[in-house]
Amino acid sequence: MTIFQTTLKRLIRSKSNLIFLVVLPLVFMLIAFSGSNGTPPLKIAVVDKDKSELSQSIIKNIEAKSSVTLEDENNIQNKLINNDIDYAIVIPEDFSKSFINGDSITLQGFEAKEGNTSQAVKLSLDSYMNNLKSFVKNSKGNEETFYKALKYYENGSYKVSYLSVDKGEGNKAKTLAAMGFIVMNMLFSASSATNIILKDKEKNVFTRLFTTPLSRFRYVLESLLAFFTITVTQVTLYFLMFKYVFKFNLGDTPLNIYLLFLIFGIFTVSMGVFIATHSKNLRQSGSMSTLISLPFAMLGGCFWPRDIMPDILKNISNFIPTTWINTANSDVLFGSNLVDVSTNIALLLGLTLILLAMSSNKLKNNQ
Repeated sequence: MTIFQTTLKRLIRSKSNLIFLVVLPLVFMLIAFSGSNGTPPLKIAVVDKDKSELSQSIIKNIEAKSSVTLEDENNIQNKLINNDIDYAIVIPEDFSKSFINGDSITLQGFEAKEGNTSQAVKLSLDSYMNNLKSFVKNSKGNEETFYKALKYYENGSYKVSYLSVDKGEGNKAKTLAAMGFIVMNMLFSASSATNIILKDKEKNVFTRLFTTPLSRFRYVLESLLAFFTITVTQVTLYFLMFKYVFKFNLGDTPLNIYLLFLIFGIFTVSMGVFIATHSKNLRQSGSMSTLISLPFAMLGGCFWPRDIMPDILKNISNFIPTTWINTANSDVLFGSNLVDVSTNIALLLGLTLILLAMSSNKLKNNQ
């Protein structure tokens, strides 16, 4: 296991890897942890075309995060332009009926300026609607059953929310925001770590190694084991900080989310190895990593909820690995199990095998 031990030592000694492993995750978690603290309440206008019990519950949920005014739809545009409001939400007519029946219908959101001003409200509303979707699934279209579940949830949620603030625990919206940043960080850190292969090639260490009894298969296998060991350490560190430092709400099955991150870690390693084996030099590797990782992060929901993106971008994002992991994390956080997200897991593992096979073939044919 000489290559394994040597690679681990090189990874640990690298300052850039330590920045990706420790410093950046701390920064991202601090951003998520403090994102909705100490800021003035947002001014949200709500257009309630449905005027139902469900729409009133949605408005009540929004009021917990912001200052809400009920508006006519004709006034929204001018108020947004004049900065009288920060964000506007339209609840469509017959929204409750369609939603309870399980039809595909969404709330409409509008803002006049770019940025993350309304991010906290969007994340909070998104998590609330995810909870309501689970009630829809269990009620099977029965309005009475749905509203009983809704009332029970509201009565319980206010108590839990109060205790959560007293203990300093982060809510699930903050957890999702932090996990999105961590997913992005894992993409870049894996590429940084696997560049060791490229450095060996540039310094002819790669060639000299294969004049010894060491086989290419053993070199690749031990290198992958070293990269995965670092990834496991990285994910474990993240979760320790989640739970004991920032006290984020990890739901009822935090172990399942931990396993999902490990699976995504395997994917990031395979992607990093693919980039390293298909790059001629470190500059090309860095460019490829940026061109792949940034679009993945943006389209996959690492910076903002996918629901606020145009339909064409949401359709494209369905084929992005970061979407698979972020969607799986969100589902498990709000009560799903690993079987429910098995498709996401299969897609990640399948793409991982494809990338590793292509990397292995590249190394095999590289003279």
